[in-house]
Amino acid sequence: MQNESYYDTILYVDVYSGSALPSKTFDVVKYGAVGDGKTDNTEAFVRAWKDACSYGGRSRVWIPRGTFLLDSVSFEGSCNGSMAFLIKGTLKAPTDPAKFYTDTWIGFRYLSDLTVKGGGVLDGQGHAAWPYNDCQKNSQCKPLPATLRFDFITNSRVYNLRSINSKSSHINLFACENINMSHITLRAPADSPNTDGIHIGSSTKIKISHADIGTGDDCISMVSGSQNIDIHDVSCGPGHGISIGSLGRSHEHEYVMGISVRNCTFIGSDNGLRIKTWAPSLYSVASDIVFQDIIMKNSRNPIVIDQQYCPSPLIAMCR
Repeated sequence: MQNESYYDTILYVDVYSGSALPSKTFDVVKYGAVGDGKTDNTEAFVRAWKDACSYGGRSRVWIPRGTFLLDSVSFEGSCNGSMAFLIKGTLKAPTDPAKFYTDTWIGFRYLSDLTVKGGGVLDGQGHAAWPYNDCQKNSQCKPLPATLRFDFITNSRVYNLRSINSKSSHINLFACENINMSHITLRAPADSPNTDGIHIGSSTKIKISHADIGTGDDCISMVSGSQNIDIHDVSCGPGHGISIGSLGRSHEHEYVMGISVRNCTFIGSDNGLRIKTWAPSLYSVASDIVFQDIIMKNSRNPIVIDQQYCPSPLIAMCR
């Protein structure tokens, strides 16, 4: 197996200027990060990212072994070269309730040619936040953060990662194109609220494979604007299954089309394959959907098509 030093010597060719730059690693520890599980490392991570983003070659932000406490943070582009965010250690989210109410723990925005990988662990420490999720009783409930959020990301890869105990969704994709996600494990208890595994909206050409997902909500959910989604070799359970919808609540002209779910296994899930539409509903379309070679083991509702979806009477659409 080739070691890390091999990859450090790969040349990045700038097709615009014709220059060749070596790949470069930006180690967060050299920017002051401390992997003791107690120190807030947000500033060190941001400074490492900014330097890597400014570099004109193939940049790698490196998180070594250790436990790194990290506050809510967004890593943004555009960058001057390709970016890799390599997580070897464990990242831990804050447990201070004053820091819960945001939609993102770790976010990536406005980037192309991004790789997030490394074999590390993202620990959302959701046990501290789940008691604050009162959305079933409170129509004005505040958001809790998704562990990983990708907004406006193109031509990128996410693989070889483990996310545990997310406060809300593990991974959220919005306005993304051509994303390949594989060899990921997403885990939260069956009774954890709104801990979707992968939530996709207004995105196209998304591939998800070789994933082990067990959560308190949908293993994978695809809402308005999800198109050309290829899902295969995914294990789901516990959880609410692989869902299309809820449709018709908003985004009237953003249809769901071209969905393929193949060679997937559902073990002890509440649902298997589900399509759900709000009642009442705006005009919506779900078409060109293929479910193939699916195994169900002790799934309560193997196939559900629900055009009267109403999770709570507190939601305005349900009235």
